[in-house]
Amino acid sequence: MDFNFKLGIFHSALDRYYYFSAFVFKYLYELFRNLMKKYLAVAKATWQEYLAYRTNLFLEVIGGFIAQLVIIAVWFSIFKDLKTEVVGGYSLPEMITYLLGAGIINSFILIASQGDEINDDINQGSLSGFLVKPFSVPLYWLSRDFCRRALTFILGIGEYLVIILILSNYFVFPFSLTNFLVFCLAVFLGGILHFFLFYIFSIIAFWMDQTWGPRFVIRVIMSIATGSLIPLSLFPDTWQLVFNLLPFKFMAYFPLQIYLGKASLTEIILGFSTVLVWISALIGISIWLWGRGLKKYSAYGN
Repeated sequence: MDFNFKLGIFHSALDRYYYFSAFVFKYLYELFRNLMKKYLAVAKATWQEYLAYRTNLFLEVIGGFIAQLVIIAVWFSIFKDLKTEVVGGYSLPEMITYLLGAGIINSFILIASQGDEINDDINQGSLSGFLVKPFSVPLYWLSRDFCRRALTFILGIGEYLVIILILSNYFVFPFSLTNFLVFCLAVFLGGILHFFLFYIFSIIAFWMDQTWGPRFVIRVIMSIATGSLIPLSLFPDTWQLVFNLLPFKFMAYFPLQIYLGKASLTEIILGFSTVLVWISALIGISIWLWGRGLKKYSAYGN
């Protein structure tokens, strides 16, 4: 009797846990679905808006594409003049693949930025209109940013695919589907890292009239420290030590090391762990700055 009583209590507790878990899951599912509806609507509107300016975006992508072709031509000359098959641990096909990959990543990551828009929304007072709407303003900007990335990537990938076909003898294709998927995940995380880095330097518009200067400095540093011009492993050891202390290498160099099979499993795990720490830290800093900035923004009566 005592055993049956205890068993009944156990089943009752189990049923309650089941119904509670089902309620929580349903609530979170509905919350996620509603959020997705909002931000997918934002993304759709942004897509249509940017399509109206696709010529400007295309020219922006073409500029980066031509610059990357010049760098590739320089490396062809370097290998030819040195009469060697390997430079800094890279064969000619690996170097060409690295540079083409860096160009593709640039069209997805380094070109896109909502910095000017965020700066203008804050300083021109249009942020006030967003604050009364039923969505998160930072997530709104994130949705617009990734929509712009998707469009610039689509506009830019065609040119690179043509060059890959022309230089197919010098292009290293993925070792496996898993290798390629891990590479794509690294690129995606690099895009998130890039957004929050520039987002932080954009919302300092709460305290500055113009944030173009700081963002320009970061972009110049990034052009070197991401490894998009040349692999970071070709720099002196002291430089590499500095690069390892910064988040920029996770935007291009780290994903391309994965793609080329030059990163060990330990390095991949450590790299993903580090980039997640960086993203978490930047999100934390951005939330703190956003809160303080809104207080200052409200104090001025915007």
